[in-house]
This record gives sequence, structure tokens and C-alpha cells, in this order.
Amino acid sequence: MHMLLTHYDEKKHLKDTFEEGRREGMEEGIEKKLKEQIQKKLSKGKTITEIAEELEEEVSVIERLAGR
Repeated sequence: MHMLLTHYDEKKHLKDTFEEGRREGMEEGIEKKLKEQIQKKLSKGKTITEIAEELEEEVSVIERLAGR
């Protein structure tokens, strides 16, 4: 317990927490943009396979993001 209290680096902890949140936010933003693109392409009559090829993603990723 004493070692934990004496070696805690608040600045490092805050920096690590910030970086983790930033990465998660970027991933969410990328996923949101992909979902929007998928929906647009589906509304134009494209198949999941066509969309996967156009977006250079795996079919399983497109299916998951399309809610199928």
C-alpha cells in the first residue's frame, strides 16, 4: 500500500486517461462515419458485399455496422 501511494504520478495518470479517451473518441467517430456511409450506400441499393469492397472493410464489419 505504501509503495502505491509513494509512486503515484498524477500527471502521468491524467495524461494516460486523456489519451485513452481521445483514442476511444476517434474510434467512435470513425465507426459513426462508416455507419453513415453504409446507410447511404444501402439506400442506393448496394449490397453488403459491394459496400465492403468499396469501403475496403470485411463483410462481417459492414454487416455489424449495418445492424444485420
